[in-house]
Amino acid sequence: MLESGAIDQNVITNMKSTITNILEDAYSKSKNTVYKNEDWVTKDWLDIEVRDNTSAKGSGVPVARLKEIGSKIGTLPKDEKIHRLIKKIFEQRHDSIQKGVGIDWGTAEALAFGSLLQDGYHVRISGQDVERGTFSHRHSHVFYQDKMGYFNPINQVLPDDAGRSFIASNSHLSEFAVMGFELGYA
Repeated sequence: MLESGAIDQNVITNMKSTITNILEDAYSKSKNTVYKNEDWVTKDWLDIEVRDNTSAKGSGVPVARLKEIGSKIGTLPKDEKIHRLIKKIFEQRHDSIQKGVGIDWGTAEALAFGSLLQDGYHVRISGQDVERGTFSHRHSHVFYQDKMGYFNPINQVLPDDAGRSFIASNSHLSEFAVMGFELGYA
């Protein structure tokens, strides 16, 4: 473009400068921007808001029970070859549960699934990359490095004869496919 004369170097320099200034200005303003939850609430949400929560069922789980669940879901089998980074994630998971601090999203989710299983519920999730977790947070299936198969840490909260389990099923890269599969499954 420069060689043909279709555009001048000064125009390019000015365009770059203008764009950089716009981005830098937006970045500066972002440092002082404060959002309130109320700014995001629309009338549609207000129409379905539950105003009477007296009928809500208690959903808390005692810390002792969470630590008991955590000792099972945060431990990998010692005699299996598991990827070193996955081992590190599970060591951190185990430590965070025992200390009660630094519990990440994947750990909290696994504790919730484990408590549901112990309460008698069958837990099944499906979707794109749900076994590992889209951001590598879940690791509900820990694959062996030297043989076919995987270890499911969440199912360790149940006795072998429980008759229920946690199942994570990866699906196609389409939410419609997941919905169709789940409709068929149900």
